[in-house]
Amino acid sequence: MPEKPPQSDWDDQLSGIFRACAVALIGGLLIGVIGAAFRAGLSWLGARHLEFVEWAHSWPSLGWVFPIVLGAAGAAIARLMVRPHPLAAGSGVQHVEAIMRDEAQPGSLWIVPIKFFGGLLAIGSGLALGREGPTIQMGATIGTELARRLRCVRDVMRDVQAALGGAGLAVAFNAPVGGALFVFEEVARSFRLRLVLVTLIGSGTAIAVMRMILGASSDFHVRPLDAGSPWTLGAYLVLGCLLGLLGVLYNKIIIFGLDTFARLKQWPVEIRAGAVGAIVGLIAWFFPRFVGGGDGISQEILDGGMTLGPLVLILLVRWVIGPLSYSAGTPGGLFSPLLLVGACLGAIFAGTLNTVIPAPHALSAIAFAIVGMTAFFTGVVRAPITGIVLIAEMTATTALMVPMLVACFGAMLTASLVRGDPIYDTLRHRMLQSFNRI
Repeated sequence: MPEKPPQSDWDDQLSGIFRACAVALIGGLLIGVIGAAFRAGLSWLGARHLEFVEWAHSWPSLGWVFPIVLGAAGAAIARLMVRPHPLAAGSGVQHVEAIMRDEAQPGSLWIVPIKFFGGLLAIGSGLALGREGPTIQMGATIGTELARRLRCVRDVMRDVQAALGGAGLAVAFNAPVGGALFVFEEVARSFRLRLVLVTLIGSGTAIAVMRMILGASSDFHVRPLDAGSPWTLGAYLVLGCLLGLLGVLYNKIIIFGLDTFARLKQWPVEIRAGAVGAIVGLIAWFFPRFVGGGDGISQEILDGGMTLGPLVLILLVRWVIGPLSYSAGTPGGLFSPLLLVGACLGAIFAGTLNTVIPAPHALSAIAFAIVGMTAFFTGVVRAPITGIVLIAEMTATTALMVPMLVACFGAMLTASLVRGDPIYDTLRHRMLQSFNRI
């Protein structure tokens, strides 16, 4: 039997836990309000962007110029906002993880407004980025600042910033359990009493506040589904193996884009970001619904009925503009874009099998799209439990848990066999190397 710690030590531990929980509670309230405002702002800007492109089409000769200018200006200004605080660039998850591993110092509180307004500018002008990156880093930054002001020790500060980063993810996707699991499986990679407590109270408070403001409905609306007959598990396994390999390839393309962007040093970063925004703006002229975070297209896929032709076109466009948009270094995450890619891949896989191997009962493209989201997330991020719970909460469906487990097994297996690194490990190492060069 382990010895019970002395009463004074136990009292000190309890005091630290209660203080950490108090910080997480306050931080959860704040990120709940800020995250709700961020989501509402992106929703409003997404609708205005579609209206803007529709208006531009009323000018047949010169209309194509308008979305290009908007995309270039939005990306350039968002990148300019990052210049005084480089830690606000990109997703920010890698910085949260580096702090948790004691590899980096927390950033300035300025990260919060930069992430908020820079993310609105970048995603609102069409860049294919996710809302979760900004909310994760905003939550973590708020947690760090509160812990500092309440004079918490460094270990408490690290736990609180990780917990509120998870709360930011929970708010971004209306997925409280997925946000908490993200902390345990990806950010901290451990379960400890204090970490568990602050994560639960932070995510719970944040999601309660967000739902009071925006409502409690799931992000995606999916009709009741059936997992299919047992033989379809073989198809889900093949899909998972394929998406594990494609996830590794997708990560390499993201890094290739970042490296290419970094090599073009003859132009200021704002000009480079503006060029990326201009390319995305040109794509928006032809396919206005294909740009931005991608939730609208994801919902259309999950509604069913989309044929292979449009699915392949969406996949080709999003496979390119997701990594391209991230290379610009504006505030924005990776999750939402990769979920759309995964949904496309899953639906295409089911549609192709239905065409090539006719069966008495056709495979459900909707079910395979949902499982595709989970498996591709696993291949890219390498956090299968988080992916399963996150997608289950986002779609409000649990009927596909077994197919998700099978597909994520395949994705983890193949991604590990080819020795592909998880994307946030790679991004964290790149960030730390950039610190060493300064």
